[in-house]
Amino acid sequence: MPLKLCAALFAVVFAAASHSATLRILNWGDYLDPDVVKDFEAQHSVTIEYVEFNNSDEFSELFFDTNNQFDVIFPASDSVSILKDNKLIEKLDKTRFKNYQNINQVVLDGLKLQDTNNQYSVPYLWGTTGIGFNKQALKRHGIEAKDISWSLIFDKELRQKVSKCGIGVVNERDEIFSAALNYLGHSINTTDKTELKAAGALIKEAYIDFTYLHTNQYTDDLKNNKICVGVGYSGDILAQIEENPDIDYVIPSQGATMWIDVMAIPTNSPSPDLAYLFIDYLMAAASSAKNSNYAAYPTPMLDAQPLVEPEILSNKTIYPNAITLASLNMIAPSNKKVRRIKHRLWVRAICIKGKWCSVPMRSIL
Repeated sequence: MPLKLCAALFAVVFAAASHSATLRILNWGDYLDPDVVKDFEAQHSVTIEYVEFNNSDEFSELFFDTNNQFDVIFPASDSVSILKDNKLIEKLDKTRFKNYQNINQVVLDGLKLQDTNNQYSVPYLWGTTGIGFNKQALKRHGIEAKDISWSLIFDKELRQKVSKCGIGVVNERDEIFSAALNYLGHSINTTDKTELKAAGALIKEAYIDFTYLHTNQYTDDLKNNKICVGVGYSGDILAQIEENPDIDYVIPSQGATMWIDVMAIPTNSPSPDLAYLFIDYLMAAASSAKNSNYAAYPTPMLDAQPLVEPEILSNKTIYPNAITLASLNMIAPSNKKVRRIKHRLWVRAICIKGKWCSVPMRSIL
């Protein structure tokens, strides 16, 4: 075969193979700008299969399903150590990320609590877990600005006032334990059984007055005035303010959790080279800023911040100042004993009303 013809044939075959390449992604729901996905597909002639989850249990169900294989996953950072220890994610070659040097060192240092030396994950977006509330509704029920803290949830007198207009709480065990431990003045990463039992008892008592636990219903219900308080994720709540200006969000004065959602590559990734390419693409300033604007969560990429919409960048509940940052803590990986204690206490709390309740299964996370 002539050399030129051989080269031309190779180019056609390579282009066809490239065009048929598929990248499989497992990410939180509504957490990545669809235009960013489309741009990557167009630029690299790739088809992206995008699967969403809404909480840790759904992540576990999808990730550990033997029928599924993913190239890039977006787990919460507190699961990285477990995934790593079970050899489920790859140790990353950071030299393959040309944008890595632009990551905020403060975020990287926080991530080290779950990923020593940042070897297995890359930060995607980060945020806080706090309280969304309807200003006018709370005012009508005699709640003052000074009362808007974890006391709304864990002080019986205040909580019962608020329960008259509705309390929606994110269905995430460790986040609610952290809130209770913050309120009690304990470390959110305590291993002390007495402190954990005290937090469990507090949650059990508070649960009686909750309208519901749900992954994300609190966001729409706050927007539509169906509840007046929602415990959940900063960006999810702040995204509703444009449609309902009575909504606000606060990082409680007793402290709150800072969390980081990360990107990682599973050890059984069918297309690890594409995975590296996609992760680096999301770290690029333009892509990262688009995702920050879309989700209303802060980007860890320093060079992306000038491209973030001013109303997001200037919002201190999205980008906290130094004083607020100092009050935030990250949930550290816990041992099996602590996870078992929390699990038992959580089941007792959510079944306190005596009605049928969905008991969460144990999972590796």
